[in-house]
Amino acid sequence: MNSKQSAAERKKYWLSIVLRSLISTGILSFLFFKVDWTKIATVAQRANPVDIVLGIFFGGGQVFFSAIRWKILLQTQGIFISRAKAFELTLIGQFFNAFLLGSTGGDIVRIYYIIQLYPEKKTAGSLSVIYDRVVGLLGLVLIGLLLAVNFYHLFQANPITRHAVWIFLVVTLIILLLFGLILFFPRLFSVVRLQKNESSFFSNPSFNNLFDAIRRYRHGKKENLLALLYSFASHGSTLIMAYFATRSLNLDIPFLYLAATLAIVSVLISIPITISGLGIREGLIVVFFHLLGIKTEPALSFSLLVFGMSLFWSLVGGIVYLRYKKSRFNDTVLR
Repeated sequence: MNSKQSAAERKKYWLSIVLRSLISTGILSFLFFKVDWTKIATVAQRANPVDIVLGIFFGGGQVFFSAIRWKILLQTQGIFISRAKAFELTLIGQFFNAFLLGSTGGDIVRIYYIIQLYPEKKTAGSLSVIYDRVVGLLGLVLIGLLLAVNFYHLFQANPITRHAVWIFLVVTLIILLLFGLILFFPRLFSVVRLQKNESSFFSNPSFNNLFDAIRRYRHGKKENLLALLYSFASHGSTLIMAYFATRSLNLDIPFLYLAATLAIVSVLISIPITISGLGIREGLIVVFFHLLGIKTEPALSFSLLVFGMSLFWSLVGGIVYLRYKKSRFNDTVLR
């Protein structure tokens, strides 16, 4: 029975990958056949390399602040690692996020390595990665919500951007609701009630550890606030990186509009419709930029440039991963 369920789950997983790949390929193909590649080449040739380098630098800030945020959330669970180790593992996560199918590959790798470091805290270590993703998303939706209000009427001018904003608002509401339930309605997650029946499935030690870990985050008000502030710093670094991309390509885009657009798009591509948001991201950026009179070719060039800037740090993460893997192998041999 288990083998049949396992086979069915694998089949469902690969079917999902195929469908998402087809959607990504379809959208990208539509865009690539629609654009004039000679114009994109012209835009690329005029790009300012100094602005690109500055953008890449701030892209590194995004990784750094994300690492500090995760370190704080780990400390809440009694897991203590250095800033350098947190930065190292976050870079490795960036690498796997970029080169594995889907956007959660890096999270799985981070969970694996933190469990290797703290095998006695498997549940807490795993939850720290999931909660880190949630806090990061919370910071993003708050930025998007604050800025989208300023451009709400402009976004209504196009049916695609109008629907995108409404979907963003629904996702934001769901995230805020879930986060609020965990932090402000602890009785919904009471372990005491679940333990009344000793034979209950929920009396399993793993579930007790999970609820204990959730309780730590619920009571860690200071840590939650710090983590949220580092989320803002992380997303701010990404937005500054994108700003330098617009400067490099000589695109006249107000910074607040750029920030609102990228926040909305980033939240929407977290919905697993395509592979790592490919296609959805490019298509939405093109449509949002059209509202400012920016043509498809410069908009697509911007999207590809920002992707390339982020990819730089993913490649750095790949180098760190190879060194990390080698050092762990050497430690094993020496033992």
